[in-house]
Amino acid sequence: MIKVIKGLLLTAVIFLLTGCATSRGYLNITIPQETTAAKENGMQVYIRNITDNRDFQARPSSPDIPSFGSKKDIGKEDLKNRAIGRKRNGYGKAMGNIFLDENQNVQGVIYEAARNALISLGYEVTNSKEKARADAIVMDITVDKFWSWINIGAWTLRIDTAIRTTVSEPTLSKTFVVDTLAQNHCQVGNTANWKKSIRLAMDSYISEFKDKLK
Repeated sequence: MIKVIKGLLLTAVIFLLTGCATSRGYLNITIPQETTAAKENGMQVYIRNITDNRDFQARPSSPDIPSFGSKKDIGKEDLKNRAIGRKRNGYGKAMGNIFLDENQNVQGVIYEAARNALISLGYEVTNSKEKARADAIVMDITVDKFWSWINIGAWTLRIDTAIRTTVSEPTLSKTFVVDTLAQNHCQVGNTANWKKSIRLAMDSYISEFKDKLK
């Protein structure tokens, strides 16, 4: 009887820590819109391309590697571009994915973050070829990593989010990397805590993006 009670308690704790790990989760990520700058510098940045270059696996060696439960999902670009994390049960087994909502994808979120950083430094920003000026600074961004995962402790958990992009400015013959990691220590793996981890990572990403441009 005691073993049964302990087993039930353990199951309850695991559920509280990880939430419903078997089903998919969906998040809407809001990036603050920077509409004004302290002083406009008169320069325009044309963000020409944003490419999702993340490498997904079906059986990753560690939870920080982007993954799907099925190999057939890896080839589905619409799913890949929206997948940003993977749930795990209390024993560490990978379960359902975390996706951006249908009206969002990783490229769009990174664009908004880059736009935020650039406008705050006084740049005009566009992703439209028609609106790009002849003297615009062309910028291409490759998303190398955008992933959230759970690290489970004895009674608590931590949701990590890593974002890394390679930014090329061919008109300036310049390339730089923006790389950040955020950790959210929490008690429950619910939607709010997943979003908090991602929000912390996005805030850090925008800050580092700005530092690389200064």
